[in-house]
This record gives sequence, structure tokens and C-alpha cells, in this order.
Amino acid sequence: MKMKILFIVLVLLAVNNTSLAQSKLQATEIENTEENLDVKELNFRFMYRFAPRTFFIYKCTIDTEILRAFPDSSTKNFKRKEEVYITLRDPSGEKDGFVELNTGIDSINYEFSDGEKTIKWWSQSDHDPYPTNPDFDKRSALIGQFFISTISPYFEVAKIEGDFLQRAKDNIDDMSDTTLRFIFQQALSDENLKLYTDLNKNVIKNGRFKRDSTWKMKFSIPIEGINYTCDTANVTFYLYDTKNYHIKAEMPFMKPDYNTVVPIVGLDRVLSTVDSASKSSGYWDVTLSPRGRFEEATGEFNTIANIKLDEALVTDTIKTKINFKLLETYRWKD
Repeated sequence: MKMKILFIVLVLLAVNNTSLAQSKLQATEIENTEENLDVKELNFRFMYRFAPRTFFIYKCTIDTEILRAFPDSSTKNFKRKEEVYITLRDPSGEKDGFVELNTGIDSINYEFSDGEKTIKWWSQSDHDPYPTNPDFDKRSALIGQFFISTISPYFEVAKIEGDFLQRAKDNIDDMSDTTLRFIFQQALSDENLKLYTDLNKNVIKNGRFKRDSTWKMKFSIPIEGINYTCDTANVTFYLYDTKNYHIKAEMPFMKPDYNTVVPIVGLDRVLSTVDSASKSSGYWDVTLSPRGRFEEATGEFNTIANIKLDEALVTDTIKTKINFKLLETYRWKD
């Protein structure tokens, strides 16, 4: 009798273990199916938002290398590194799809080398001598600027304005040095301000998308003051890592606005243009949370700029790396 009871118990345990194993297998299959749906089949909604009454502190780093070739085959190298600290805050929340961001350029860390000497300057330092390098003039106009950036329902920077910014522009208009006035005016132009404060740069758009979705968009970015534009950039939503969306725009060819006059790096307040044969290529890769918070944006651009200097034509080969990184957030307290 005891043997029969023991046999029955063993059979029940075996059946129970088998059922448990099957349940675990089914759960694993369901989990894997859900993961596959998340990655391959589900539609994800993109947003570009800033939690109201919250400060978002970003660091924008721009590394630039320029190799200049002269008609006599001689060359010269320039290197520049900018670290620009930016604060973005939405004081009142979204209205009719528009967001007005209080935008402040808090400080700048600047480094420049022309192959012979190196200049380093940090706006928060009490000891760094103010740079006399002409290349710094355009950056100095940015320090301490504050303005309102209006983000449209299409996630574009629709408008840049503000009383403080307008006063700064009015003061520039009164400068007696016409060349320096021109450089400062360009520094506070919408396109130049967006270089440092627009993280999206038209890459994401409103709607729902599956992973590996692709679309076309217009991409434009100033490189050494010249706008380079691709009318049909290729954008891919290439990854959802369970925390963030990763979307990349690739620009195989960008043409310059060859009518724009800009200061030439390494020359003392010399202004010129680039020719229509100049070109650039690159990408812009953004990391975005499902709630619309930009965690990071990275771009790299390779540019050939043919610059007119008197009767000569010099060629700048430019490598530009740009990175936006969210450093911290904190809430505004009444």
C-alpha cells in the first residue's frame, strides 16, 4: 500500500514539473513575441517636449579641424574646440501645439590653435586673459545671451525672439567698427543661434512609426558660418533600446549658400564667400525618450570649402563634430 502511495506521489510531482516547465516555456515564448512586437511591429510616437517649469542643462561641444591648401601647395592647420552650456526651460506648458522655451547661453569654454600658438579661455574663469584672436569675436557675442525659442507642432524652431536679444542687436547696430559689427550681427542671427540651441534640426517629425521606418526631410546646418543644405536627407528610425528612440539623418551631399559672406578663419577680420563647387556631407543622430526628452544629438560633417581671397582660391578641408548632451534637469520652485 505504501509503495502505491509513493508511486502516485512521484507521478503527480513529475506531471506538475512538466506542466511548470511548459508554462515557463510558454511565458518565455510570449515574452519573446512581445519583444519582437516592440521592436518590429509596434508603432512608436515621436515627441519633442520639455516638462514645464523644469530646467534642462545641455552641453554643446563642437570640434573643428581645418586644413587649408594654398595655390602654391603650402598648407596650414587650424583646430577649434567650443563647449557651450545651454539652459532650456518651458515656463508655462504647451499652447495649441507650440512651446516657448526660455533659452540661455550660460557659458563658453573656447580653445583655438593655428599650429603656432594655442589660446584657451573659459568664461567662468577669473584668470584667463580675454582672447584677442579674431576667430573668437563671433563666439564672444553669444556669451550671456537669452531669448525665446518657439517650437512648432512640427518640432521646428519656428521663431527666435526676445527683448534681451533685441537690445543686444540694437547695441551691435551702434558699433563703429563695420567689420566687427557684421561679425556680431551674424553671430546673433537665427541660423547661428539654432546651431547651438536646436537639438532636433528637423530630423524627427510628428506621428507614429515602426522601427526601420524611413522618410525624407530637408536638412541645413551652418559650417564656418555658411549654410550647407540637403533637400532630401535620408532619415531612419533604426533602434529602440527599451529606453530611447534612435533616429539618424544622413546627408550624402549638401550644397552651400555661396552668396553668404563670412569671416575667414585664421585671417584678421577678412570677409569672403565660398564658390558653388564647395560641398559637404554628414549625418545627424538623435537619442530621444518616449516622453520627448532629448538625451543626446551627434553629428559629423566633412566639408570642402573653396574660398575666394583676392584673385586666389584657397581650399579648406573641414571636419566638424557636434555633440549635444543632457547634463542635468531640475525643477523650478516657487
